[in-house]
Amino acid sequence: MKKQYIVLLILLLFSSHNILQAQQLEQKIDSILELLSLKNKPGVELFVKSKSDVLYHKAFGNADLDLKIPLKINSVYNIASVSKEFTAMSILQLAETGKLKLGDAIKKYLPEFPTGNSVITIENLLTHTSGIKRHTTLAWAEQEANKSFQNSLDVINYFKQDSLDFKPDEKHAYVNMNYILLGYIIEKVSGLSYEDYIKQHIFEPLEMAATFYPTDGQKIANKPIGYEIKNSAFVQHRPHSYSQLKGAGGIHSTAQDLAKWYRGLVNFNVVSKALLYKAWSPYTVLDKALSNYGYGFYTDEKFDKLSVFHNGFIFGYATSDLYFPEDDLLILVFSNVSAIETINTNTIAFDVASVVYDDRKVELTEDLLESYVGMYVMKEGFKAEITRTGLRLFVEVDGQPANELFATTKNTFRVKDFPAKVEFKNDGPTTEIVLAMGPDRFEGVREK
Repeated sequence: MKKQYIVLLILLLFSSHNILQAQQLEQKIDSILELLSLKNKPGVELFVKSKSDVLYHKAFGNADLDLKIPLKINSVYNIASVSKEFTAMSILQLAETGKLKLGDAIKKYLPEFPTGNSVITIENLLTHTSGIKRHTTLAWAEQEANKSFQNSLDVINYFKQDSLDFKPDEKHAYVNMNYILLGYIIEKVSGLSYEDYIKQHIFEPLEMAATFYPTDGQKIANKPIGYEIKNSAFVQHRPHSYSQLKGAGGIHSTAQDLAKWYRGLVNFNVVSKALLYKAWSPYTVLDKALSNYGYGFYTDEKFDKLSVFHNGFIFGYATSDLYFPEDDLLILVFSNVSAIETINTNTIAFDVASVVYDDRKVELTEDLLESYVGMYVMKEGFKAEITRTGLRLFVEVDGQPANELFATTKNTFRVKDFPAKVEFKNDGPTTEIVLAMGPDRFEGVREK
C-alpha cells in the first residue's frame, strides 16, 4: 500500500512559468466579464485564487435591478448542486469512522425504497449510477418545487418511483434523488439533522461562518435577488422549498467560504488523502469509467492538467467551481440569474482558466528528454526511473507501473493519471528530480 502512494505523494508546485503576471491577468479577465454587458442585468462575482494569493476578486452587474443596487463581492448565494460536494464528503467522513460502508445496500437504511430486483449501494448514489429515475423535471419546477415537507423521508416517499431507468452500475445518469437519499442516510447514521451535521463537521471546523442551510422564509442578509427570464425580461425567481433538496442542493455560501472549503479539502482536514483522491477520480466498473464523475465532483483534463469541478443551477442562481490541484488554483463564479443564455458560469470559469494559464506550446527535443533519462535515488530511499520513447517521457516509481509525463515547461512535467508534477534540474554537476503533489515533496539525484 505504501508503494502505491509514492507516485501520489507529490508536492504541488505553482508553475510560475505559465501563469500570467497579475496586471495582465486582471486586464484579460476584465475583458471576459465586460463582454457580458452587465450594466443593466443581474450580476457575476468572480474569484480566482492560487495558494495564499487572491489573483482576482470582483463583482459586476446588479444585486437588485429595481433599486439598481450593484452586486458586491462576498455576497451570499444559493450554490445549488455544488452542495453535493459537502454531502459526498459527509458520507466519506461517516465511512472513515466506520458508521457506514460505501458498499452498503441502501435497503439497510431505507428498507421500503423500491429497487426492484437490484441492489443499489451508497457508492451508486455518490456516483449517480443507481438507475433511480429523475423527478426534478420541468413539470416539477412549475408545479411542485414550492411544496414544503416536514423531513427528508417525507420528500423521498413523495417523489420515489417504483421502477429504475437502468440497472445499477450499468451507466451514469445525474439525478438529484441520489443525493437526497444520501442526505437522509447522513441523518439516520449520525443522529443529527442534515444541516446540523454539515455545520458541526464541516462548516464550523473550517470556520465557514457565512455558509449554512436555510429554512423556508428565512431572511438572508447580503443575498442578491435571484432572477430568471420570462418573455425576454428579467423577473424575480419562482419560489421553491429548501425542505426538498437537503443533500442535493440548497446550501448558501460565499466566495471566501468556498475558498476555505477547498483549503480544508487539500489540507486533508475534511477526509483522508486516499478518500479525497478517490472522490476526485472517475467511478469505474470493471476498469471502465462510466463517466467523469467521482464522489460529488466531476474530474477532467483541462489545459493538460487535472481539474475537478461542479456547477449548481437553481431558480435565480448559478455557481461554478473549478480547481486545478497541481497549481492549487481555484476559480469560483457566482451569478444571481439562472438563465444560461445570459450568463453561463461554467463557460466563464473555463474562459478564465484559459487566460490564467499562459498556454504556450512547449518545444521538446529528443536530446532534451534524453538528458532526463536515468535512475534517480530519492532522499527517502526509494528509486524513480525516467525512460523515453521518442518524444514521450515516462516515470516509474519503486517498481510501480510507469506513468507518462506531459510537458508544462521544458523541465516541468505533469503525471498523466494524477494531480502530480515531476521537475528536473540539470544546471549543476548532477541532474536532480523533484516529485511533488499535495503536501509531500520528494527530491532525488540521478545515479551516475
